[in-house]
Amino acid sequence: MKNFAGSFGAILLIFPLLVGFIIIDSFAAALIIDHTCTDLSEVPPAWIDSVKATCRLHYAHTSHGSQLMVGLDTLERTDPFYDHASGYCSLPLIPGTFCIHDGQVSDDYISPDKYWETAYGMNLTRTVLAGNPYINFSMWAWCSQLNNYSADQVQAYLDSMAQLESEFPEVTFIYMTGNAQGLGWEGYNRWLRNNQIRDYCLSNDKVLFDFADMDAWSGSEQHTYVYETFMVPAEHPDYYGDDEWSHTAYANCLNKGKALWYGMARLAGWEGGTGVREEETSTPHIPNLKVFPNPSNGVAKIYIDFGNPTTPGLYASCCEVLPSVLEIQIYDLNGRLISAFSPAVLPLTSVEWIPDNRIGSGVYLITARSTGKCFSTRIMYLK
Repeated sequence: MKNFAGSFGAILLIFPLLVGFIIIDSFAAALIIDHTCTDLSEVPPAWIDSVKATCRLHYAHTSHGSQLMVGLDTLERTDPFYDHASGYCSLPLIPGTFCIHDGQVSDDYISPDKYWETAYGMNLTRTVLAGNPYINFSMWAWCSQLNNYSADQVQAYLDSMAQLESEFPEVTFIYMTGNAQGLGWEGYNRWLRNNQIRDYCLSNDKVLFDFADMDAWSGSEQHTYVYETFMVPAEHPDYYGDDEWSHTAYANCLNKGKALWYGMARLAGWEGGTGVREEETSTPHIPNLKVFPNPSNGVAKIYIDFGNPTTPGLYASCCEVLPSVLEIQIYDLNGRLISAFSPAVLPLTSVEWIPDNRIGSGVYLITARSTGKCFSTRIMYLK
């Protein structure tokens, strides 16, 4: 995980704004990200790449909300393919990385009054979003306020989120439920308030990160307790104990980090699990689009690498993965087609891109398409 602070004006010039390709800013139906959204083997690697290329998240939270950040860090240490960069009160702009603005203007411990509950907090949120036009998603995480909040207070949260949505239509606001750690009457009340948020999101086609639901499930088992005549979901005992990080176990944090990637893939345009699991990204038979040299100041060679370390490039064996015709195209950061190669017949070793004099320095997107398959990568051209 990369952590950045300060000014990144120079990087703005090369950050790939690929909004025109795959970002989905609104949904025809609600999107609920819950305990069923933690299996990243369901997510095609191309959609993880799309998250890294196009999704910039503003995330405000207190200590419970940092469970997601811990989960992202833990996942990245296990598998660097899930690369992200978070900035303290700033947005890193790192090409090919899922970038997160962590906090508000000058603080990263964000209670309700600093995001939505007061005019001051609303203005802090407005300042972050207005000052960072690359942000296209915003999310705020509860601590344990829902243990005691009334229905009217939760309605105020929903109203404030709707107000922000009207002011920033280019930003998708991700709603959240609170944690599921409360027991007794407090646990019952936070269950009611979480259900209030769920019902609103379902009725109004919103995006919900169901934090409480993930707390209550471990594997295929949901933990509940009885309050009067009600079966109330509560944090699973698997997450009790040493309070390893942010008031829970690392396993719970990791699940939430995985669910965030899963949800962002949905927000990037992936239609969701089909029951067919993707191969692990480290499997050598999964092809990757490669370009060399990169950065380039002249001729660049483009090829598909099938992971064979001794004979890289395209070979006849690739026909087991791709049809025999491949279209290769190059786009600029605004989605304009710069170059297109005639459909290439496989196998081939590479194609050459020779930028003409009209093309300026910057980052360009290279795509290779065949029936049912699409690969992409980026190249930095230095004129």
